[in-house]
Amino acid sequence: MSVKKKLFSAALAAGLVFGISNISNATNGYYMIATGAKSLGMAGAVVANPQDASTIIQNPAGIAWLPNTMFDVGGSLFMPPRKLNGHKSDSNLFVVPAAGFAYNPMGCNCGTPHFVFGIGMYGVSGMGVDWSDNNLTGDQKVPVMTPLGPVNVKTGWLKKAYSNMQMMEMSIGGAYRTGNFSIGFAPVFVYQALSMEFDWNVPDYKNTLGGGVYTNQQMKLPSPGVHTDSLDTANAYGIGFDLGLVYKINDMLTVGLVYKSKRYMQKLEWNTTPGNGLMITSDKVKMRLDMPRQVAFGIDFRPIEPLRIETDIRWINYKDVMWEPKVSGLAIDKWPFHWHNQWVFAVGASYDISKSFTVRAGFNYAKSPIKDEDLNSNIVAPAIVQTHATIGFTYKFTKNFDISMAYAHAFSHKQSVKNTDMQDVMMYGPETSVKMHQDTVAFELSYVF
Repeated sequence: MSVKKKLFSAALAAGLVFGISNISNATNGYYMIATGAKSLGMAGAVVANPQDASTIIQNPAGIAWLPNTMFDVGGSLFMPPRKLNGHKSDSNLFVVPAAGFAYNPMGCNCGTPHFVFGIGMYGVSGMGVDWSDNNLTGDQKVPVMTPLGPVNVKTGWLKKAYSNMQMMEMSIGGAYRTGNFSIGFAPVFVYQALSMEFDWNVPDYKNTLGGGVYTNQQMKLPSPGVHTDSLDTANAYGIGFDLGLVYKINDMLTVGLVYKSKRYMQKLEWNTTPGNGLMITSDKVKMRLDMPRQVAFGIDFRPIEPLRIETDIRWINYKDVMWEPKVSGLAIDKWPFHWHNQWVFAVGASYDISKSFTVRAGFNYAKSPIKDEDLNSNIVAPAIVQTHATIGFTYKFTKNFDISMAYAHAFSHKQSVKNTDMQDVMMYGPETSVKMHQDTVAFELSYVF
């Protein structure tokens, strides 16, 4: 594989797709673990235990179990410090919007069969990366085999990797409840926005081989100097659906099931000007970033009246959309991200200390979808955190109005790979190391009509 293609598959492609967004949260892969302060306090374990109107996003069948017509609005502050080879990213604070509305025409949550309708808009995935440092990937000299023989070359071409992607979903759907059973369906509309930039500083390689001095061109390396590959913001829209069930077995036990279809997206398209960059080869770049299907099952247990405990299991089909997606207008025609499917295990508990005050806590675990050997292909996609702990509370000012807050900590996780391929070494040095932890503070206002 040529130097250009190797560098692109190892970094630029990863930044293009997953150096993601300014609407993130504590994450499983690139999906946030919850969509509001109440569900965040439960570590996302709410498939069978709807907390608020945001359940239209998590399990549309849950809105039929809300106390009445409900409106929620809130947001989160997301802080994901991350390091590449010991260097910090410049962007470490993001804001996550959240709003939902569930309308109950009956005006009560009573035994009569009834419909409930809902709408929700939430940031559902992403994070931002802004790596910028003169020694971001080192300046060591290592021996590299070129067409002219072994040459000691200076490593560390990558000097800047910036990307910003936004993913938001809007669900508009409804649920029907009869007795202890409800079913819900919601079409889902998705918005994406993506921009990125990579700067490469290629040294002037002049080496004496066989008594002669050879240029970068003669050694089939890029010309010396700074090369910039930049794509301004492009937008895309997509559609999918969610189908959910909730069944209350008895006063102590409720189960929930939700299927979230694949989100089929338009192609992202950029008008470009090839020339100075290493990777852009056409005046138009195109790619499609679909979002994966999910299946989740939850069991909610109430051993005593004030205490509820829920355990959820979720499967995210990343491999279908994140293995080798196609691209045009760049130096390669597919991107070897090689993301694996992910199993998410979450448990959350809530306890009503009084009629006005509820506390929550939770735990969420999902193994990183990125293997160590694929780390270079995801260097600006540090979706590697695995273990989350959460706490939260709700305080009711009146029977209609309450405020909720939650805090989530994703424990620090580090992944590293020893680079043996010489083209990887030229870019990253002998080893690539990514380290990350996350902190999220969420708030929410709820009003029941």
